[in-house]
Amino acid sequence: MTQSSNVQEKVKVSHIVITFIASVIITAQSTVNSELNTYTENALVTALINFSTGLFVLALMMIFSRPIRHGFTSIPRLVREGKLKRWQLFGGLSGAFFVASQSSLVQVIGVAIFTVAAVAGQTTAALLVDKAGIGPAGKQPVTMARVGAAILGVVGVLVSVLGQDSAGQFAIGAVLVSFAAGGFVATQPALNGQIANQTGQPAAATLVNFIVGFVTLVIVYLVMQQVSPQGFNVPPMPWENPVLWLGGPFGVMFVLTAAFMAKTLGVFLFTLTSVVGQLSGAILMEVLFPTAATNITWQLLLGISITGAAVVLASGKKKTKTQ
Repeated sequence: MTQSSNVQEKVKVSHIVITFIASVIITAQSTVNSELNTYTENALVTALINFSTGLFVLALMMIFSRPIRHGFTSIPRLVREGKLKRWQLFGGLSGAFFVASQSSLVQVIGVAIFTVAAVAGQTTAALLVDKAGIGPAGKQPVTMARVGAAILGVVGVLVSVLGQDSAGQFAIGAVLVSFAAGGFVATQPALNGQIANQTGQPAAATLVNFIVGFVTLVIVYLVMQQVSPQGFNVPPMPWENPVLWLGGPFGVMFVLTAAFMAKTLGVFLFTLTSVVGQLSGAILMEVLFPTAATNITWQLLLGISITGAAVVLASGKKKTKTQ
């Protein structure tokens, strides 16, 4: 039993490391999408390009992988049999909202502030997601440590936004939308994890996620064009500026990781691990690819530290009875 426990711990540690790396990389998506949005000047079009390139990558994976094809085509049967609920297929809705928000808000508040606000929303919502048992790991208890971590995450956001604009023009509305986007996206690994658990293929779950997100964005775009038509500019083609088109592949990698890890780590622990990676990546992106909104202050660093403390608090091992 001890050997089995050690193996499980090693697996968990390896999954935490993989999640951390994927989360650092996904932060680059914010920078890529923000840059792409400067060309398109339309957040919905930017999000559509993001999901289109992601779908292209996933389509290639399905074409060359029979297990992925089998997993994907088994979804209607699983729904009919009741093993999957219809509402569990809509994790892509949160992804669509997140990417659309990300594309426009990073230019307003910067990568770091967007990330801090989003991950605070994720941390808070993930607590509720695990409590409700929406993810494949089942219901997780709400402990004082977890509640304290969620509160610390919110405090971290409030501290990080202080001093961002001495003229008092800081876009608090953009921060609140970023927080909401993060909270909404906390449901994504839970729902996709359920699909991955039933099909045995995280890639099949990721494909469903991108299809739902893409269709949602197309519908929203068409409606918006009827209500308030907006044009867009065609960005440089992939062969002219390939970096601009990496947002989709980055998203595929992260959603794929989330769908796989939701069962072994649980939504809350996955989110907390992701928080550390995203915050680390956010500062890295601000340093390497600063935007007009970049302003790394001591309040921002303190806010990130507080959010990091929330991760440490909630990551503490629960005491278990020995037999």
